[in-house]
Amino acid sequence: MMVSSISLDVQLFYWIFEGWRADWLTPIMIFFSDALKTLPGRVGAVLLWGYLLWRGGKARAFALWLIPVLILTNETCDFLKIWVGRERPCVALPIEALTGKLTSGSFPSAHAANMSALVGTATAVWGRRALLWLFWLPLMVGLSRVYVGVHYPSDVAAGWLLGWLYGWGGVRLALWAWRRTRKHSGV
Repeated sequence: MMVSSISLDVQLFYWIFEGWRADWLTPIMIFFSDALKTLPGRVGAVLLWGYLLWRGGKARAFALWLIPVLILTNETCDFLKIWVGRERPCVALPIEALTGKLTSGSFPSAHAANMSALVGTATAVWGRRALLWLFWLPLMVGLSRVYVGVHYPSDVAAGWLLGWLYGWGGVRLALWAWRRTRKHSGV
């Protein structure tokens, strides 16, 4: 059974990597894959985070939750990449990645996990409306990582799940524990 799921993963990879290739789509996918690796992308993210902090209320709560959630998500991904030891498709397959050859582990996709954690955290703070507004972000980032040739679809799916568990699940669990502690302590 494992062999057929691996072969399905490779087939899905080629379907996206080769089958979706289009001159108009490639720059969009490279942008979603690598925007936060650029100086303008990082400066923009820090400025947005500062603005959310400054706004106060739920925006501030989101900004403050986001830091530990992203650290935990990213560190877990780094650990799993080493532990699982799966080669990236640009290493294991006879392809040329569009954004350069990466040699670190492939499973899970930290890009997909971090974007899913961001949306999960926003959903935990603002509710389902945030999910409806932001669902496209992890979707585009995850698909872009397959499109550029640096992840398999299962890497991305695992990243989405991990990020959602930490973002939505972790924040909701922490809030539940905090409310429960306050209720029982009489505060």
